[in-house]
Amino acid sequence: MYHYELRKFPHTFCVFNQSEQQLRAIVTPWTTGEWIEVGERSWNIHETKLTILEGPELSLPDLAMNRGWRNARRRSDDVTEPVLAAARAATGAARPNAGPGAASERANAASPEGAHSAAAAAAGPDAAGPGRRGAGQELELLADSLGLEVLCLLDRAPVDVSQLWQLAQSRLPERPLAESLALAEQSLRSLLARRLVTLRRGGEALGEEHVEHALRDIASWSDGEQGALSIVRVG
Repeated sequence: MYHYELRKFPHTFCVFNQSEQQLRAIVTPWTTGEWIEVGERSWNIHETKLTILEGPELSLPDLAMNRGWRNARRRSDDVTEPVLAAARAATGAARPNAGPGAASERANAASPEGAHSAAAAAAGPDAAGPGRRGAGQELELLADSLGLEVLCLLDRAPVDVSQLWQLAQSRLPERPLAESLALAEQSLRSLLARRLVTLRRGGEALGEEHVEHALRDIASWSDGEQGALSIVRVG
């Protein structure tokens, strides 16, 4: 299986468990300089670093709590250069940044200021408009909306964190499970930080010193687990 990371300051997006055909659909236009759409964002070879790994398929626990890329790095081989070289050979594309000014361009793009300037120039004058405000803000809005739904449900009964994850999946139906889990976790952390809810296991309130461990334990988010973690409204 293939896993890849797209990195363009200040954004990073990872995709896991891709077949060769799925990877080729991204790499082919990439090597010819075309824009690709991944994670509701546009990426381009001239301002984005692409890293491709080849290794075993990652399970849901492997991807949980934003540990997917770290696990992929540990278990996979970096095949970025051979994969891109094969794609360039197939399309007849030249290696990017091969001209005399390549070194200075790479140095400029490597700095936060240079990357920001390149992104702004490519996006045009409307880059800061409502439709281009980034996945981070979109995730925050989704997390807030999910939190409000949970608070409404808590007026009737406690909510298991596994149910919260299911609600997050319904908001991201075609996205990887790891993304819906991250959304559920962000929403729950926001409610906890505002002291609107507490966590209980087996009817006992969970102390603050145990909350972090519980949130990072994939078993806490699994449906039907004995001693399920429940969300209870404060007050």
